Amino acid sequence: MKKLFNFKSLPIFFQNTKLGMVTLLLLLVSLMSVFFALLINWVFGLIWVIVVVIGLVYSAQALREVNENAQEYLSGLGYRISRSEQEALIRMPIGIILLNESAKIDWINPYMQGYLGKRDVLGMTLSALDSQLAADIKSYSDARETNTITWQDKQFSLYVQQNLRVIYMMDISEYAAIATEYEDHQLFSGLISVDNYEEVTEGMSESETSTLRTYVTGALSDWAASHHIYLRRLNTVHYVLFGYQKALQDAESDKFSILKIIRETTAQQNSPVTLSMGIAYGEKDIIKLAKMAQTNLDLALGRGGDQVVVKSNQEAARFYGGATNPMEKRTRVRARMISQTVAELMEQSDNIMIVGHATPDLDAIGAGLGIWRMAQTKNKAAFVIIDEKTVYSDITLLLEEMRKDPPNIVAPGSNINDSIVDETRALKLVRDNTLLILVDHARSGITSAPHLLERLTNRVVVIDHHRLAENGLSEKPLLSYVEPYASSTSELVVEMLQYQDQSHAPITKLEATAMLGGIQIDTKNFTLRTGTRTFDAASYLRANGADSNLIQSFMKESLSDFKARTHLVNLAVVHDGNAIATGEDTVPYSGLITAQAADELLQINGVEASYVISKRSDDRVGISARSTGQRNVQRVMEAMGGGGRLSNAATQIENMTTDEVDKQLQEILKDSDDE
Repeated sequence: MKKLFNFKSLPIFFQNTKLGMVTLLLLLVSLMSVFFALLINWVFGLIWVIVVVIGLVYSAQALREVNENAQEYLSGLGYRISRSEQEALIRMPIGIILLNESAKIDWINPYMQGYLGKRDVLGMTLSALDSQLAADIKSYSDARETNTITWQDKQFSLYVQQNLRVIYMMDISEYAAIATEYEDHQLFSGLISVDNYEEVTEGMSESETSTLRTYVTGALSDWAASHHIYLRRLNTVHYVLFGYQKALQDAESDKFSILKIIRETTAQQNSPVTLSMGIAYGEKDIIKLAKMAQTNLDLALGRGGDQVVVKSNQEAARFYGGATNPMEKRTRVRARMISQTVAELMEQSDNIMIVGHATPDLDAIGAGLGIWRMAQTKNKAAFVIIDEKTVYSDITLLLEEMRKDPPNIVAPGSNINDSIVDETRALKLVRDNTLLILVDHARSGITSAPHLLERLTNRVVVIDHHRLAENGLSEKPLLSYVEPYASSTSELVVEMLQYQDQSHAPITKLEATAMLGGIQIDTKNFTLRTGTRTFDAASYLRANGADSNLIQSFMKESLSDFKARTHLVNLAVVHDGNAIATGEDTVPYSGLITAQAADELLQINGVEASYVISKRSDDRVGISARSTGQRNVQRVMEAMGGGGRLSNAATQIENMTTDEVDKQLQEILKDSDDE
C-alpha cells in the first residue's frame, strides 16, 4: 500500500506540484469532453476517445521533456555556481587562511601562498609563520570591520572571521598609494609675521633696515624653496605661504629650522628678530583655510611669538619653537589704548565681575583689586569673586587686613569689603549688561567661577601675562590683553591704572601692596622676567603706599608648610639638568608648597628645569614646573594637559598615581631631549 502511494514512484511531472496540477486539470477536462461526446453519439464518442488519448500521451511526453530540461538546466547551473565558487576561492586576489581548533594552519589559497613563496606552512602556527603578521591578526581578531595593516612592505585590508577561524587579506597597496598621493596633495595655507621688526629697526639707518629686510626675505625664500613651498611677501613684516601637505610634513620633520636660523643669525648682527607662523590645513574652502591660518598666527603671537602653530579643525594644534623668552614689544601707547578701551567697556556696563584663576595667588588677587579700583574711577559697581575656602594663607592674611577697617555704608560694589563675594552671590548680582573681566588666566578650565563665565561668555575681557593655550575660551572675548613678556598681570593693571583719573577714587595702600606683592611673587623678588616696565610699575606702587614689610608678613608660612616643602626638596633626583621630586601618593600637598619647592630646586647648581609631582587635596596629581629660561617647561606641561609660560607652568592629572605621572613625565622629557 505504501509502495502504491510512494511520492517518488509517481511520474516526474507529478513530483512537481505545479506541473502535477496542470496535468490533473488537463486530464479532468479530457474526461469530461469524452463523457459529453459519448452522450451525443457513441461513434463520435469513440473517435473522440482516440483523439483525447493521443493528445494526453503527447501532452505527457511534452510535460516530461519540459520538466527534464528544467531539472537538467538547474543541475547544470548549480554545478557551474559551485565550480565558480571553488575557482573564485582559489583564483580571486584575496588571501585566505583557514585555522584549525589548535590555531594551526589547515589550508591557504594559492593567492596567499604567492606571498609565502615555496614554504610549506600547513600545520604551522601564525607565530611560526610570521610574528608580525600574527601580532596584527591577534590585535584585530575581535574587530567587526576590516582594518589596514602593513606586511611585507605592502598594505593589506585584514578581516578575521572568528567563529569560522578564517582570515581574509586583500592587498590594497595600489589604493593606499592613491590615497597617500591624494593626502600629500592637500593644500595648506600659512602666514608669517616678523615679531619685533619695528622695535629692532628703530634707530637703524635706511641701509641697515634694508639689509635686515633683505636677509629675512632671502632666508625665508631659500627655506621655502627647499621644501617646495610657495612664499610671497605681503608687506614689510608679513608673508603668506601655500603648499601641499607633503611639503608641510617635510617642514615639520625639520622642526621649522628657519626660526632658529633667523633668530641666531640676526642676533649675531645685533638686530635680533624672531618669526611667528600660523599654518592651517585639512580644509577644502580656501577662504576658511586662510582664516584658520590667521587664527593660528594669532595663537602663536599670543603665546609670545618665535614659534609655529600648525592646526586643522579636526586635530589638536602642534607647536614648534617657542624655546626662548619672548621679547618685550608692548608700548606705552598700547597700554594707554587698552586702558581707555577697558574704561569704555566699564562705562557701558551695568556692573563688573572680576575673576582670577582657581586657587588664586597674590598676582591674581592684586590684579583683581587693581581692576576693581579702576571701576571705582568710573563710578561703576564691581565685585571681586574669591572662594575663600580654597585660598592660601597669604590671601587669607590680606583679606583679614582689608577687613580691619569698618565698611562705609555705600552702594553694593563700591566698598572693597562688600565687593569680595563668592560665585553664588555673584550669579545673583549679574544683570543684562554685566561685564566679566578675567585676570591672570585665559582658560575656562582653570577659572575660579566657571558658571559665571558660562553665563557671561559673550561679555568677557581677558587681562593676562601667560602664553595662550589652544584650549582657551569657547568664545572670542570682547578684548584680549595678553602680554607674555610682562612680569605679571599686576604690572599690566598698574600701567592701565596710571591712565585713569583717580582724583576722586585714589588707589589705597592695601591695593598697592597687593599688586606689588603679585609682582614680587611672579618675579621671585625681581630676579626673573623683569624689565624696565616692571620697576616702573613697582616704583609707582611704592609711591602710592605699597608696604614691603606687609608683603613679607603675608608671605610667612607655618612650620608644617616649611617642613613639607623641605621634604619635597629632599626627594628630588637630578638628571641631565632636570630636577624631579615625586611626593608620596598618600600625602596631599598644597599647590603653593609644590610651587615653592620647584622654585627652590632651581637654586641647585646644574639644574635648568625642576618638576615637583604631588598629590592634591582633590585627589588629582599636580605638577609644578619651573625653569631658568634655558628649557621650555610650558611645552612639557602642555603635553600633559596643562600650560603656563616658558619658565613657569603646571598641570593637574586625574586617575593616576604620583609614580605613574613620574613615569609619564620621564618619557616626555626623553622625547623632548631626542628632538
